[in-house]
Amino acid sequence: MKKSILILSVLVLSSLLSACTVTKTEETKQVSTVVSQIENTDVVTEEASTSDAVEQTEQAAIDWQTSINELARSDQSPTEKVEATEKLAREYNPTTEELEEFKYHVLQEFMSFNYLKDGSNAEYMLSNLFQSIVLEHHDVHVVRDFALAFYHNTKNVFTGVADVDSDSVKAYEEQLYKALNHGT
Repeated sequence: MKKSILILSVLVLSSLLSACTVTKTEETKQVSTVVSQIENTDVVTEEASTSDAVEQTEQAAIDWQTSINELARSDQSPTEKVEATEKLAREYNPTTEELEEFKYHVLQEFMSFNYLKDGSNAEYMLSNLFQSIVLEHHDVHVVRDFALAFYHNTKNVFTGVADVDSDSVKAYEEQLYKALNHGT
């Protein structure tokens, strides 16, 4: 992890969410535009006030990622892996910077249509689950709503409860678009 911590400003997220107002006929076009905006946005960096703060943040990131990777490689069933990931995420105390990183990650993964491409990739899917659950701590309800729908689709596809093209997945994707459109 770099010595600087990536932070998306509230203004950037607000503009990204506003730019995501989509209708069913123009979803793909708007999604592509938003993904381009995300990729071309200058991310604000903020140096930690001390090297200890940076070390603690880096250690926390390593710890949850290590735990997720170990879970992914374990012999547990997908359902057991999800339950363990949920427990880890609910006990995790994220920093403000991590919440911003997680918000950016789940938004980017959804907008690029990557989040359900490989439901068998346990490390990727569990990492996405972890980040979406941790976003329950976010202070913006639209982000929490988005993360909850993202979580359900990721969990259902990973555990085999739903197929990518299922009505359930489509319904949660409608909720994702609704959250992006500020509930309209």
